[in-house]
Amino acid sequence: MKRLMKITLFVLGPVILVGLGGVVPGFRPLAQSQAVVESANGHLLSLNVACDCRTSSNPQGQDRGDVFIIQGKIFPAGTLPAGTATNDPTEPVNGIAPIGDWICRGQVAGLFPPAVAPSYSSTPFAWNTQYFLLGDGHALTGEGYDIADKGFLALTGGIGRFRGASGDIEAVTLGTNVTGCPNFQAKFKFRSGSGHDWSH
Repeated sequence: MKRLMKITLFVLGPVILVGLGGVVPGFRPLAQSQAVVESANGHLLSLNVACDCRTSSNPQGQDRGDVFIIQGKIFPAGTLPAGTATNDPTEPVNGIAPIGDWICRGQVAGLFPPAVAPSYSSTPFAWNTQYFLLGDGHALTGEGYDIADKGFLALTGGIGRFRGASGDIEAVTLGTNVTGCPNFQAKFKFRSGSGHDWSH
């Protein structure tokens, strides 16, 4: 389970809290979301993700080269609890329902034989591609790697309002949920002028 948690940390994927006004209770309308992002230098966005261990294709995931796929649910930033929590990824948290699906597929990179492990200590535990599929038809994708309690991704593109998106995504673990997998925050930093036109 510890190894699976490392694999699932990753991750970060896109999170688009915009355009969901009127669809998700308590969700800010598009114009308000845009103002919040612009007030943080115009290019920042955060989402919460609850990774669901029940969806793992490879629960052990211990050998170098092992492939995996795992899913979870996306929530507005600030929704998921920190520490050891009991939230079910598929259920609302304090009345706030998921706003999309998160998918991570990748390959275990670490776990070298002891004789050479020190020489490759900077190799991440896993390489992965993440998909942030929002319920409103918009999506983001990222490609990157995981280290202990964090994941780093290049924002490689998007669909809909996020077409042409580029930048960086950082995932920071908040804690765990009832499935034993992480709740995490995905922080998106868009490159200036790339794929985040929320004006329509």
